[in-house]
This record gives sequence, C-alpha cells and structure tokens, in this order.
Amino acid sequence: MNVGDGPVRTCIACRQKAGRDELTRFVFRPDQHPAVVRDVSATLPGRGAWVHPDAKCLDKALTTAAFARSFRTKITASDLPRPDTEPKENG
Repeated sequence: MNVGDGPVRTCIACRQKAGRDELTRFVFRPDQHPAVVRDVSATLPGRGAWVHPDAKCLDKALTTAAFARSFRTKITASDLPRPDTEPKENG
C-alpha cells in the first residue's frame, strides 16, 4: 500500500498496515455494555482500534491485551464483544 492511497491504519492484532477500508474499527464506550463495540461507519466518537475482519486477527485481538493497549485502559472480558452477539450496526 502506498502512502498516497488514502488513510493508513495498523491492525492491533497482527501489526500490519492497511487502508481503513480493509480494517474494522472498534471503539471503547464505557457507558455501554459491552464497552468495546464495532464501529461499522467509523464515525463513533472516542479512541478507535483497527483490526482485520478475519477470524485470525479478531481472535488474537480478543485474547491478547491488544484492546487494552489501544484504548489505554484496563479491559475486562465482559467489555469485549462476543462475535455471536455483536450488533451489525453502530450502537
């Protein structure tokens, strides 16, 4: 990917750089449960974390401290979205 191709983000799981259209953004919303939510339109306020939307990267991001590092706060298991119940729209 060339720098001139648009915004470049880094996947918090695999650390590879990619365009924002190739990654999924998650945001930390302490007022909601779960506190980490998928931001489909990439417009929710707050600090975002970008992850490749494949099973390998999502699993690694959920099972390591990647979200805690990105959001600069302690993240518990209950703060993380469960893939089987995660909403498809911004919430």
